[in-house]
Amino acid sequence: MSKTTRARYTLEFKLEAVRLVKTGRSVSAVAGTPDVPGQSISNWVKASMKAGLAERAGSR
Repeated sequence: MSKTTRARYTLEFKLEAVRLVKTGRSVSAVAGTPDVPGQSISNWVKASMKAGLAERAGSR
């Protein structure tokens, strides 16, 4: 029985997917293009929002 390997995405790829979602495209539309699971893209968007909040809180 062979193990399936998890796909690895570059930071640039993730940032581009997040940018597309933030500019109004749906997660499912972004996920359908490169065959990336929608849940992964949702996780990246949530992580970018948390990072953005952390950056703003640190700049006060």
